[in-house]
Amino acid sequence: MIIFLYGRDSYRLKQNLDKIIAGYQKKNTGMSFSILDFGPDAQSGIKHQLGKLNDLIKTASFFGEKRLIVLKSAFSAGEEIAGLITNWKLDADKERILVFTENSEEKELAKKDKKLFNLLSAKPNIIKFFEPLERGQLENWVKKEIEASGGKIEPAALRKLISYTANPASWDKLSDPTAAWRLKQEIDKLVNYKSAGDNSGHAKDEAINVSDIESLVGPNVNLNIFEVIDAIAGKNRYRALTMLYNHLESGADPYYIFSMIIFQFRNLLRIKTLIKNAVPYANIIKKTGLNPYVVKKTYEQCKKFDQDELKRAFATLAQTETSAKSGTMDMTEGLYRFALSLGA
Repeated sequence: MIIFLYGRDSYRLKQNLDKIIAGYQKKNTGMSFSILDFGPDAQSGIKHQLGKLNDLIKTASFFGEKRLIVLKSAFSAGEEIAGLITNWKLDADKERILVFTENSEEKELAKKDKKLFNLLSAKPNIIKFFEPLERGQLENWVKKEIEASGGKIEPAALRKLISYTANPASWDKLSDPTAAWRLKQEIDKLVNYKSAGDNSGHAKDEAINVSDIESLVGPNVNLNIFEVIDAIAGKNRYRALTMLYNHLESGADPYYIFSMIIFQFRNLLRIKTLIKNAVPYANIIKKTGLNPYVVKKTYEQCKKFDQDELKRAFATLAQTETSAKSGTMDMTEGLYRFALSLGA
């Protein structure tokens, strides 16, 4: 049996994979469950993972239960895995459940290995595609997530929550693939706040309202922090200054922009240190606890900096924060000074 989960919405992709694993572990001992990662930063190479997959397919479960094998980034070994599926007729195998999970869309996967994509997306396989949700779908998903967490939300508050966390410009098309991660964090915060009851000055189990959203959720000013950091990494002063100017002119809070920049430089330092200590990519996600999308983008940006550069940049940011808090420098001025210091 084959289950194929793919798409750009990494949160819902992970959520559905977790449900499959949890459902399996409820009915089985868990001794016949394996995860194989074929990604470039996996703990072991593709050849080793293929050897493990071969062994798992060839041997029956010791406990007489169905075997569950999760394969991540399997398209990196597409030809070999397609051969195994065909030779062992794994699509019709009822004793082995293979779950393929890919954080990419159809076009990208078909380009990597069209034969494997066609095998995985054919009947009788179970196929689930997780593209970022459109506005109406997103509202329904958020409402269900809140209800599943034991909470309630007023319609106006629901719309306000989405307007604060998703990119309104994308609602007529497809929303940001990272939106679900932030929404889940905000949902947990709001539900926990409302369930606190009298200690928070409101009735327990009261529905989340607009005031709660305005008090607890910060609006998304559509600041693409990764583009700003790319400009910084490339020592492109003009681009960095232009982006800062545009964001500030659009009404973005300079302290919010600063907090995003310092947040990302802190991530860069953490991940750069882990890379220097030869920590595998999969373990970096676990150790940092960051959104996988953030780890992926930060990991790529780390290649553009050496550790000393990051330390100097972070020291400059720390001094900017001190000066702004002491009143010796305006934060907007501090942001421009930081951008101008690039490459100096």
